[in-house]
Amino acid sequence: MPHEDPVQTRHELRENLRSLGLEAGYEVVVHPSLSSLGWVEGGADTVVDALLDVLGDRGTLAVPTFTSGLVESRPFDRCTSPSQTGAITEAVRCRASAVRSSHPTHSVTAIGCGASAITRAHPPMHSVGRGSPLHRLANRGGWILLVGVRHDRNSTIHVAERLAGLPFKGMPRTVPVRRDGDVVDIDVARVGCSRGFTTLEAAAEDAGIVRRGPVGVADCQLLRGDALIDLVGGMLSSDPGRLLCETDDCWWCADASAEL
Repeated sequence: MPHEDPVQTRHELRENLRSLGLEAGYEVVVHPSLSSLGWVEGGADTVVDALLDVLGDRGTLAVPTFTSGLVESRPFDRCTSPSQTGAITEAVRCRASAVRSSHPTHSVTAIGCGASAITRAHPPMHSVGRGSPLHRLANRGGWILLVGVRHDRNSTIHVAERLAGLPFKGMPRTVPVRRDGDVVDIDVARVGCSRGFTTLEAAAEDAGIVRRGPVGVADCQLLRGDALIDLVGGMLSSDPGRLLCETDDCWWCADASAEL
């Protein structure tokens, strides 16, 4: 069956990324949806190749390789546990040059000059908090690239929440981790609901911190991590509940609202 969308090649994706504003030497965390790009020749690996082409030898590509649901059924293994955040992030994890942080539910995997520095020392109780890879990348002047997704997939906003010192954090969670052939239970910090993060779309646009454009047929956003953290911090200082969702079945946001 012919595809309705034109086939996206490595060359075309590379040129789209450059037109969006991604440059050689950037450090960037990518939150991607492969299906949003249209039909990509070569699939997820082609997208990874295009990103690395643009970033070059001096750049760093990072992706979330979260496993929060996976550890419900089997222990986390840093080397073998697959990413649950999409085919592109799993393709990054499987590259021979990839470096993965050790967090059992919210690991980040990176390739490039800054990979080891960004992913090192990821304490269990700092899932997306101070000193986590996402916080470290933002502090280094890193960028955030949303590929066909909105801010409810933008985990750096959770970093901003933690830095804001909000009163609601939730109880720690105990998860199994495989270490040296044994399975041990460790406590990790829970990460809250992100459904309310889409309310940031207009604020980020108004603040002028977002570059928008197509990659393939996907609507994409590129912005600096530190600029986003500053924006969210200012919003939460005046309205701590600004990013909580109003979904009836969300116990996290309901409990958080009760604490405010």
